[in-house]
Amino acid sequence: MRPQSIRIKLQTHSLKESNMAGLTVAEKEHWKERLSKRIDRRIEAITAEDPQLLDRVHGEARQRALESLGLADNQRELDEIRKQKEKLDEREEVLKNQLLARVRGVHINEVGSTYGCDTEVNKAIRPRVEAHEAQILMSSDVGRRIVELRREKDNLLDTVWLASSSAQIKELWGKVATFLRDEPTPLERDALAITPVVD
Repeated sequence: MRPQSIRIKLQTHSLKESNMAGLTVAEKEHWKERLSKRIDRRIEAITAEDPQLLDRVHGEARQRALESLGLADNQRELDEIRKQKEKLDEREEVLKNQLLARVRGVHINEVGSTYGCDTEVNKAIRPRVEAHEAQILMSSDVGRRIVELRREKDNLLDTVWLASSSAQIKELWGKVATFLRDEPTPLERDALAITPVVD
């Protein structure tokens, strides 16, 4: 090769390097992305010849890694627990649907989302729990005293208002209580007996 042709090749190579070096960071990033996309398209075309190849290879490689690290048995057990949890989650969803359907008085297909199921069910259960709790408490002396005090506490605002109300309100209160067959608490009786203040 002649010295002049060597010189021309070196100059051409240097010119190409200087042109590449003259690219901005954004231009270099652009060309990297463009070339990367071309490579990805080619990989996709090759992968289409055996679509499950990469998944199979990844699964086998992962299994080998687990075995070589002595983690295979633990991983199998963990996978089994996850499957059991999925089944339990599915069963939980079915039971929540059944609970909500019964509480709402609708067909199970009308339930929709079970979000907030516990709150809604507890809201429906609470009055019954309180009623049964009162029945159970009434079977002992200590329980009866607790029920009596709770009733006084629940009616305390009415008791205060009754104590400071006019004769007409007290009379109406007594008539409504008789009509409803609702016995006043001892404090309510005392409040009804207080002589109204006349302005």
